Parts: sequence; structure tokens; C-alpha cells
Amino acid sequence: MKKNNPLNSSFRASDAIVEAIRQCLSNQKIVVVSLDGGSGAGKTTLAIEVASQVDATIIHCDDFFDATISNAEWETASLEKRCCRCIDWSRLQKEVLYPLINGETVYYHPFSFENRDGLSSEIVEVNPTQVIILDGIYSSLLNLFEVGQLKILVDVVPDLRYKRHNQREGTDDLEWHQLWDSVEEYYFTFLRPPETFDLIVQNA
Repeated sequence: MKKNNPLNSSFRASDAIVEAIRQCLSNQKIVVVSLDGGSGAGKTTLAIEVASQVDATIIHCDDFFDATISNAEWETASLEKRCCRCIDWSRLQKEVLYPLINGETVYYHPFSFENRDGLSSEIVEVNPTQVIILDGIYSSLLNLFEVGQLKILVDVVPDLRYKRHNQREGTDDLEWHQLWDSVEEYYFTFLRPPETFDLIVQNA
């Protein structure tokens, strides 16, 4: 399903996503939604809105930031490698995604900068549903074949995304932008350009 009709509000964007999910559910028992977009696009807010309209489980990809990569390795990594390695996809799939697809309740420790092993002492419980939302940039790198999958791009102009990101963090966050802006640009230019998504929604 290709649907390139950007929408003008968060409410209408969530409606378009819900409609696409329901279409998939007419042919699939389980649908995994890759809700992708740059930092500050409003992905998490949209995920919550969508989950309020359909029975959906939300997995925050940031919970699976890969803490095993050393600073030295990261500094020498190419932009493509940074895109592909910042999330521990193996852990996400083994600990959460595939058990959920199999109807199991799962428990996991989310990523945390505060602990030496990179994992919080907090335990997150996630229950299985027909709809699983992967909330996070790079989530469309996963290619799933055993279930229905929707790859959705939340498209927001960079200036607005930066403003939202900085408001969320309470700072200009210059160090973060220097580290990640070029990675995100590479991702949406070469690895997941707009034409590779099933649905594009604007969230202005």
C-alpha cells in the first residue's frame, strides 16, 4: 500500500494510520507498525493516539539503544553503520518482538545511561496485542515477512522538529545535533528515503 497524501494535523495523521492498520488487519492476524521519522517528529505522541483507537502495544525503540558499542568504535563508524547499529535489533526481536508475535507477555529492562551495563533496573511489562507499534527512528530497518508490516514516515520540516526536540530536552542540545543530525539525514536519504514507506503523514 503506497499512499503519499501528507496530512495537516496530528489528529488527522493518527486517523490515517488507524485506517491503514485496519486495512492490514483485514488480511493479517498481527500487524507490526514501524512508526519512523526524525527526532522531534512527534512519533511517540502519534503512537499513543493510535493506540487509543486500536488495541495496540507500543515498543519504544530507544529502550533498546545498543550499549555494547564503545565510544572509540562509534567515533570511527560510518554514517550507515551508525544508522544500523544504534539500536540493538537482535535484543529487541528476541526479548520482545517475536515473543509478542507468538502471544506471550514479555518483560525487559530498558536502556539507561545511568547504569554501567546500559540497562535500567526498571522492568517493563508488555502484553501481546494484534497491533505492535515500533516507535522510533530507524524502526523501518526491520524487514518482517511472517506478519503484516506497515512502514510509516512521520514527515515534519527540520526547523519544527529541531524546535520540538529542543523543547522536549529543555536545551539547544547542540552536542546531540552535532552527533545525530547527519546520521538522520543519511538514513532518510539513502537507507529509507520517502518512497520506501507504505504511508507518509505530516504531523505539523
